[in-house]
Amino acid sequence: MTGRVRLSGVRKVFRRASRLGRLHTLKGALFHRQLGRGPAAPDEFVAVDGVDLDVRAGGSVAVIGPNGSGKSTLLKLISGILQPSAGTVEVDGRVTALIELGAGFHPEITGRENVVINGMLLGLSREEIGCQMDEILDFAGIGDFIDQPVKTYSSGMHLRLGFAVAVAVQPDVLLIDEILAVGDAAFSRKCLDRLARMQRQGVTMVLVSHDLDLVRAFADRALYLRGGRVVAVGPSDAVVARYRNDVAGALVPGESPRPAVRVVEDGRRWGNGEVEILAVEVASGGAPRRVVPSGAECTVTVRYRVQRPVADFVFGIAWHAVDGTLVGGHNTALDGIRPLRLARDGEVRCVYASLQLAPADYLLDVAVHAEDGLAYDYWCQAASVRVTASAAYPGVWAPPHRWEAAGPEWLARGLGAAQE
Repeated sequence: MTGRVRLSGVRKVFRRASRLGRLHTLKGALFHRQLGRGPAAPDEFVAVDGVDLDVRAGGSVAVIGPNGSGKSTLLKLISGILQPSAGTVEVDGRVTALIELGAGFHPEITGRENVVINGMLLGLSREEIGCQMDEILDFAGIGDFIDQPVKTYSSGMHLRLGFAVAVAVQPDVLLIDEILAVGDAAFSRKCLDRLARMQRQGVTMVLVSHDLDLVRAFADRALYLRGGRVVAVGPSDAVVARYRNDVAGALVPGESPRPAVRVVEDGRRWGNGEVEILAVEVASGGAPRRVVPSGAECTVTVRYRVQRPVADFVFGIAWHAVDGTLVGGHNTALDGIRPLRLARDGEVRCVYASLQLAPADYLLDVAVHAEDGLAYDYWCQAASVRVTASAAYPGVWAPPHRWEAAGPEWLARGLGAAQE
């Protein structure tokens, strides 16, 4: 299927030149008069180690993790810039990589000439570039500088023109490495809007970013790397929460150690256990339910146990479709509830007066955490519920509605209160 990206057991090893190893080139040996030395011990750096990833056509995945975790290396492996030392990388369709924007620009020729050359390198014909030239120049917004040598450009102008050319290619797969901060705030918004439009057109996207809010908003799923290895992969909000939890739990110089994160179930549940979620229950009509009609009242109850009293706490719930797509999420902090103290066992209820979801199966992530992201207990897929309706409405939103008209003659079937 065009646009699919699949990685299986991918490993990338780089060889580094050691101090001993440099004497074993002819030049080094002659200068240091040590041609007769034995071979140097190999010095290897494993940048990516055993990564599996499957991105469906039209999907969007973000790769997150600390500096040096292998994110950019993984993107270069997908783009074909690097080849894996082991494992396989399969990419179907035309690929455009927003990795080093404008890296191929020649400083001595004009921006317009560079647009033609780079567009052809990216797979466009001269005729296609000519048809899109006005759109590219308008998007870059560098004015009359387009007919000046690129060596006269600021770094921001250089990157803006590179982005404008890259997104004009209309790829099947788009690889993005920390480039959404290009230019000023207005241009960044423009870039994000263009990427969102491409996403809606079915372009598969793999994004590397340290902007975790952007990751949650932009990507369906996320891959968390640390030391080249996969820590977690799944719905973006859950993986971002895991990463924030790890960062928040790290020891800061001058502070006492925070309780260690305990992983109850890898990829599905983690936290330091200061507050523990005991059970999550979905109810409707005053009783626990596994099936709830669309439009009905619904309550999600979270029962918890306090192992150690805390004054900083947030309760949250996220609804997902079974394919991992985030349907909606909310927490007590976003809803303006200020924590004072959590010292005794109890329960928290989130009440929905009308569950306006289309018929489908849904999974609920439930968490209690500190405001800085440190998880006391983060439980992915803690509960599930099937929403039913008398008609198979598409999408995920099924609000109460009715049809009004002047002119048509029809007979209403009367599908129920949720559709009146």
